[in-house]
Amino acid sequence: MVKLIATDMDGTLLNDKKEMPEQIFDIIDQLREKEMMFVVASGRQYQSLLRLYEGIKDKITIIAENGGIVIEEGEIVFSNIVEMEHVREIVTTVNQVPGLKIVICGLKSAYLFEDNIETEYPKEMVDSYFPVRKIIKDLDDLPEGEAVVKFAIFDPQHCATENIYPHLSHLKAKYHIAVSGKEWVDIMNHGINKGIAIQKLQEKWRITPKETMVFGDESNDYEMMQRAYYSYAMANAVPKIKDVANFMAPSNEEAGVIQILTKFLAMIK
Repeated sequence: MVKLIATDMDGTLLNDKKEMPEQIFDIIDQLREKEMMFVVASGRQYQSLLRLYEGIKDKITIIAENGGIVIEEGEIVFSNIVEMEHVREIVTTVNQVPGLKIVICGLKSAYLFEDNIETEYPKEMVDSYFPVRKIIKDLDDLPEGEAVVKFAIFDPQHCATENIYPHLSHLKAKYHIAVSGKEWVDIMNHGINKGIAIQKLQEKWRITPKETMVFGDESNDYEMMQRAYYSYAMANAVPKIKDVANFMAPSNEEAGVIQILTKFLAMIK
């Protein structure tokens, strides 16, 4: 019996226009009636996810920042903080690669550097992914008490796998590096990813991988796929995710998550 269902957002639950399928809210209610946990697992900022699930945050659990933060019923139950010496190392390394832009993702806000002026990012992308953000001149402008959980590296050429990852792969020994989209590579502390976050929830709720269903499409979903028997790769997923998944779902443009969950709920009535 499935007890935990987790889905990625961009490229998985959302269509290519970043639109949420309206049916998901009714599905979440049906899952709760059957005492099943619904988890959103995304690389997005927590505040960005709240906008999409406005009004039902107490009905879901959110894994934000690729596992850097876990929020249950509106309360942070887990966060993994990057020490300031590592913050400086990562920022320095990224700034040495021409053309790349870095977003520092904190618990309270995202931070964009003034010399990487906000207009260099597509405005709709920044508004969607980082609705709570501040512009800073340098790291000394980070507010006292702010905790950094992740770095999002943006490639204006929209080819993160080729233009970002090779320049940062030497950091893999110390940090977890994951391609999270065509334009983005995320950097977290080593050992932090969506899979670890799912594992923590499984342990807390006493749920096994055989009782877990997940959906994903991009490389940052890889570890999450390994924490579930019912692991679904979207038809639009990258080969790495299709190879590790046990099942296939229609594409995000075909509302594949909705199709699978609708059939699943019909089977268990």
